[in-house]
Amino acid sequence: MAAPALGWGGMTTRTISTAGDEPDREMHGTRNSKAGGPRKSTRKAQAREEDIYRAAAQIFHRKGYAATSLQDIADEVGLLKGSLYYYIDSKEDLLYGITRTIHAQASANADATRVLGGTASDRLRFLVESHVATFGKNLQLIRVFYTDYNALSAERRGLVMAERRAYEQLSRELIEEGQATGEFCLDLDARVMNNAILTMVNTVYMWYSEGQEIGVDEIARTYGSFTINGLRCPPEHDHSASPARAKRNGRGSGTR
Repeated sequence: MAAPALGWGGMTTRTISTAGDEPDREMHGTRNSKAGGPRKSTRKAQAREEDIYRAAAQIFHRKGYAATSLQDIADEVGLLKGSLYYYIDSKEDLLYGITRTIHAQASANADATRVLGGTASDRLRFLVESHVATFGKNLQLIRVFYTDYNALSAERRGLVMAERRAYEQLSRELIEEGQATGEFCLDLDARVMNNAILTMVNTVYMWYSEGQEIGVDEIARTYGSFTINGLRCPPEHDHSASPARAKRNGRGSGTR
């Protein structure tokens, strides 16, 4: 999911700090006019745009994307329906903006992971913990993304998937690096483990809710430890006696 940090609508100008510990989000305030070229952005327009996208996320989550109308969103933010077209061309623009926001946050986590020092274990732990914490602090946006992603056009889905593949490649490379340095068990299939880890962290939104006794930061640390410990070799493990490793090396099962 690594990509340039983009705002709600995919354009880049200024950064707005979101509530709590959420990552900063880049906003553009107004979309391009159909007459050509970007409209002049103002603080008022930028603040209103954020209101519109947050309202869209809330209503998509509550009613579902298909059942939500632009009139619903206009009513929520106190605008005439026609005024929404100052910011968007269609309802899908709102869903795509939400999607790009999630991916921008993932991109920021990935970029921070790449420049982090330390071992492969350190960087993979950081990536997992950052991922879980981001999800836990943006539950509404995440749920909309996973529920309504297929409503995007084929072209936009393709862009999203390209970003996701880059993110998946980073986590797999960290696993493979850890295997090469002896931090992680060589008998584990890096592709399988990568899929398992990403499935685990991507489904936090399905069970976690704000206000639980255990906070999201503690959950993130638990996931990080679980990931690293699960990739390490058991005590006294003998790689040469592993049927799985022998099979991948082209030898018969059980051959030492």
